[in-house]
Amino acid sequence: MKKILWLCPLMLLMMAFIGCDDKEKDDDESLGGQLSETTWAAEVKKYPFLTNFPEYDGELENHRYDDTYGILQYIIMDYKCEESLKTKYCAKLTAAGFVDEDGYGIYKKTTTEYKLAVSISYGGGTLALSLSAEPIQ
Repeated sequence: MKKILWLCPLMLLMMAFIGCDDKEKDDDESLGGQLSETTWAAEVKKYPFLTNFPEYDGELENHRYDDTYGILQYIIMDYKCEESLKTKYCAKLTAAGFVDEDGYGIYKKTTTEYKLAVSISYGGGTLALSLSAEPIQ
């Protein structure tokens, strides 16, 4: 299981390169707004489950929302940023009660509504952040 967990941040970084596209080809319907600049407040209005996570202070130019089998996921790729952005967000997660049990950059928290998970990684000037919420039945 631990071997699989370390792959999650690596897979997110790979998505950074796969997810790159020309803005002129951006079709909001097919890419889910992936390449449109926005703000955290605007995204929280569209996706209320994001209120369960601390506000992300970096750029939201490349982002994607997905709902697969009822698990809500919001992915952010922040290019050309400093590693301090990751450090600051990890501190916000810890302050909000999220726990990185294994030290792999996968923070978890359970609320009355959701099992929350945050996967965060940084490499080569790119921060990859995945916020997911699995409804508790």
